[in-house]
Amino acid sequence: MEEKINILDLELDCITAKSAMIQAMQFFDSDSLDTIEIMSMSALMECRDDERWKEKAGESEMLIPGESEILRAADVSDRTIFKETDEGTFLKLFIKYIQKNHKKIYVLAETEEELAKTEDILRRRNRGIRFSGRSVLDPQEAREENVINDINGTETDCILSVLHTPYQEEFISRNKALLNARVWLGCGTVFRQQYDRRSLGDRAKHFLLKKMFWYRVERQNRDE
Repeated sequence: MEEKINILDLELDCITAKSAMIQAMQFFDSDSLDTIEIMSMSALMECRDDERWKEKAGESEMLIPGESEILRAADVSDRTIFKETDEGTFLKLFIKYIQKNHKKIYVLAETEEELAKTEDILRRRNRGIRFSGRSVLDPQEAREENVINDINGTETDCILSVLHTPYQEEFISRNKALLNARVWLGCGTVFRQQYDRRSLGDRAKHFLLKKMFWYRVERQNRDE
């Protein structure tokens, strides 16, 4: 099985949750900050024509699909990977590893509401998880330096980001060398999709997104 797939000119890692976790555990033992990004259809669609964003997203040590529709568009046939992607297995294993091994997590979000909701989900589903800090990071506000200083003033093992695309990828690309942590997990909208029950309106939006995503993929395939 190919371990790389290409969707809308972005190369992603197509591996099992077990293989991804083996790599992630190695990242925690590294002296430098390694980055993991879980890619959604909405991110791919929003930035499909942004070559600069694709370059920054491609800098991640591990870039994995967060929705099975991405695998389907790449003609992936492995049922295990499909099931694990649908169920968010890697994300759940990753968070469980942090909890069991007493790693400290720092949460980044763009609003106080998103931040509180993310922390609440993590606490309810992973009892005893340890937080080193939290910050609201609005791309419209010049707070990056303050947030970086705050992170570096803690003993943080993992920075968990639910920032929106493309800011999430721009922030870590710009500041990776400045951050004192072992692992960056950028999971943006995928975190909410895995843990939130979608409303009827959200399901309708997601259905339209899939239609648009497939139209774009098929058009690109015709043009190649």
